[in-house]
Amino acid sequence: MKKVYALILVFVAILVALSVGYADQNSEPGSQQDPLVSKSYVDSQYNEVKAYVDDKLKEAKTGASYEVVELNAGEVLTMEGGTQAIVRIANSAVIVTKTDGVADLTAGTNLKNNDIIPANHLLLFPRSDGRGIKATKRTYIVVIGKYTKN
Repeated sequence: MKKVYALILVFVAILVALSVGYADQNSEPGSQQDPLVSKSYVDSQYNEVKAYVDDKLKEAKTGASYEVVELNAGEVLTMEGGTQAIVRIANSAVIVTKTDGVADLTAGTNLKNNDIIPANHLLLFPRSDGRGIKATKRTYIVVIGKYTKN
């Protein structure tokens, strides 16, 4: 029986020694390894991250919304890179400047300068280099992306 008590006593002593050794390894609060921070610092970091996320969400929301634009005869939409457009009525022509053209994703063709855009075809404007759409008569265009109306 004394051996059991001695064994338990040795086991407890080992656990105490290990606990003291582990506690000694942990950093002191406020040290380089375990720094303390103030509430104002945490709040400022939170506000920075929140503003960044809000800006990104705002960009994503504005960049992914469809907008219906009405053009009268002679008016021009100049598209930025990555903008897509669907011409609802075939009353407009493509404007291309010194480049290959505009991709007609519906027909799988490339429209050149002054080509008439077929109704309800999806167009992709790959660069911000002056490409756009010019209305020959009153027309409606569904645009997703950035553009300038002239």
